[in-house]
Amino acid sequence: MGRGLLGILLASTILLAGCLAPVAPDWGNDVSVNQDGSGAFTFTSTMSGETVNSEYKERGCNNGTLGSEMTGKIKFEGFMSASHIYESHDPDLLHDIAFATSAAVAIHSMSFEDAKNVGSGEGERVEVRDWTNPVEPDTGAGTADLDKIDRDSDSEWFVLGLVPASENINDGMVALGKYHQPIRITGYLIEEIEGSITGGIWKNDIAASTECVAIPGGQNINQMYVLVTKIELADSVVSLNGEHDDEYTFGDVAVLGRTGFILFLLVVGAGGAVGAYMYSSLRLNMSARSIALTLLGKEGIEKAAQVRQGVKDAKRSGMTTPDERRAEQRKQSKPAPEPKKSKKNEDDGFGSFSIDSALGNDDSSSTRSEFGSGNSVVASDDAKRIEKEVNRREPFVPPTSTFGGGSTVATSTPSTRSSSGPPKASAPEEKPKVRRRRAVRKKAEPEPEPEPQSSDKTFYDDEEEFSDFSF
Repeated sequence: MGRGLLGILLASTILLAGCLAPVAPDWGNDVSVNQDGSGAFTFTSTMSGETVNSEYKERGCNNGTLGSEMTGKIKFEGFMSASHIYESHDPDLLHDIAFATSAAVAIHSMSFEDAKNVGSGEGERVEVRDWTNPVEPDTGAGTADLDKIDRDSDSEWFVLGLVPASENINDGMVALGKYHQPIRITGYLIEEIEGSITGGIWKNDIAASTECVAIPGGQNINQMYVLVTKIELADSVVSLNGEHDDEYTFGDVAVLGRTGFILFLLVVGAGGAVGAYMYSSLRLNMSARSIALTLLGKEGIEKAAQVRQGVKDAKRSGMTTPDERRAEQRKQSKPAPEPKKSKKNEDDGFGSFSIDSALGNDDSSSTRSEFGSGNSVVASDDAKRIEKEVNRREPFVPPTSTFGGGSTVATSTPSTRSSSGPPKASAPEEKPKVRRRRAVRKKAEPEPEPEPQSSDKTFYDDEEEFSDFSF
């Protein structure tokens, strides 16, 4: 809800600045008017989608007398109850002068001073349903229905189609976007070359005071086109050349003015936002201190302040917290990324065997290749290690037989290596001879039972019996 109100407030400030005001037709492209200085003017308009060029005469006023030979200007005063600014026109409009119209207004006729005294919301309100024809709007319910104004009406009205006499007047038409304000329009009535006044149903029923202020006729309403040379509002003026002291400026704001409004927006908007932020921060700090005082007490708060000060002093002296030290240790202990292996060492389809390593002549390699001796053999480190362990082992020596009166029979020791294999790199080391006990039998005494021997001895005896065939 608060955001919606804030958005509405911002939109209203933009509207006050004139940023959302209606746009007047583009002078020179949409419409242009040229006075010849002898009581006639021509205009060019493309607001209907086609280029329209026409010539009209200016009908002025002198001492209350209206006519094309009069050079004075006529004034329309009152309270502006409705207005409309055109960006384009319906091509089916009857009169060509309608295509040169930049805006149209409905004015409740009264003196300009009386119109200034009308309070806000007290003026007549006109509901316009369609304003295609600048001088014949279609109105409906409201405090005043222009379609029903006649001789018996209590109010008098002007419905004017405004044709700008200069570029500044055309640009100043945007000031009419804000209606319900006093207004005075000065200019000339528009007369066709044939001599008739151009306007709506009631166009000839018009008079003027000796000061050339227009007076509605007997029908209490006048509908006509006006060549505008000046527009006066309550606090600003739109002049022919734009050099009036109170000249209206697009985006102008009453009382403050455009520059004053911008400064007001900056001071109140930006300054107020900064002040609100500072005040809210101060209130939050006060609330947090009050809660901490309630929970910790005065002594606890003082100790916490001492701890904070100690932490600051430690940081200034270069000390680090345990968390920082742990983070630094983790960073240092993080293993470095391993370099990517070359694709040449990848599996070539023969398991883990690498053709490149087998055929390479790298001196740093710990393997050697032997070719040209029948079969191609690759001797690795593991093969050489196993060969050394076999050479170091004790050769198998079978035990001597005790058959045949204790005579010792020597048996041949089988070779551990086949004769067809490659020669040994080095001769096996000599092992100490195994001492064997000779059994002595006594005739008188019974032969004692042999002591149980280890599994290794039994294994040798059994093997001796099956390997000694001398008996």
